[in-house]
Amino acid sequence: MRRRTLGGLVLVVVLLLATAMASPAGAPSPSAPAPLLVDVAWLYARLGAPDVRIVDMQSAPEAYRRGHVPGAVFLHVDEIRVAVPEGGFRLPTPEEAAAWLGRLGLTPDTLVVAYDDAGGLHAARLYFTLDVLGHSRVAIVDGGIEAWRRAGLPLAREPARPTPTAYEPRRHPERVVTAEWIRARLGDPDVVLVDARSAAEYEGRERYARRGGHIPGAVHVDWRRHLTPDGRFRPLDELRRLYAEHGVTPARTVVTYCQTQHRGAHTYFVLRLLGYPRVAGYDRSWAEWGNRDDLPVATGRAPATGR
Repeated sequence: MRRRTLGGLVLVVVLLLATAMASPAGAPSPSAPAPLLVDVAWLYARLGAPDVRIVDMQSAPEAYRRGHVPGAVFLHVDEIRVAVPEGGFRLPTPEEAAAWLGRLGLTPDTLVVAYDDAGGLHAARLYFTLDVLGHSRVAIVDGGIEAWRRAGLPLAREPARPTPTAYEPRRHPERVVTAEWIRARLGDPDVVLVDARSAAEYEGRERYARRGGHIPGAVHVDWRRHLTPDGRFRPLDELRRLYAEHGVTPARTVVTYCQTQHRGAHTYFVLRLLGYPRVAGYDRSWAEWGNRDDLPVATGRAPATGR
């Protein structure tokens, strides 16, 4: 009885917050800056808003069918990345992306709000992909589907089917880099590489390519350090301090990577959230670098900073 009462109180508080935060139109103006990180109360206040597209990126279609945010469209992460024969993935071209962008019913003014069941990993990969494709109106739900469940908010089981659109994305090439771009800038003090993998992968003790280790000079910040134990993002001042301690500052060009630019996309999102102006992702990541014998590799523990 006590647990049920507490759950009801949480729901009441969330609903009151949602009502207070809702705008008269229910959705943010297309001309207004899009938020990057939103909570479940913010999202609840905007259910059904015509300019908001909620995207469910849970790990499996079965999870979506068991329960999702009302109105959310399911999008599997494999739809937004293209497998490469040599291993790993690459970003889709605008032409390749047009199919799933249209299926989601997006327009340039649509605010995409994504959530998942993986600490924001899949949602961040969507954020990175859309940012490269020129769609900047993207937000991630803090805490994902678990935060929605904990708040006692309603779940739907019927799939959402938005009206398809014809969407023509325009790629921003400066937001993604190649191995050749990185090799030409190794040792450049204005560029810092951030490896988002585990310490074992970074040091070369665990490998998923022919060679283990990391790109020379890269600092190591495991993506899991972005999150609290309950899967929410840490306060911005903590995240800002974390990166400053590693020499990752807004004055430098920051390139993120991991094994397949999945965890690296999480880092990309966090740095955008912190307002870093020059952030790019290495989409082929270690799946390419670790398998190319012509590229240098370092092993061992991470340096204290990237300065």
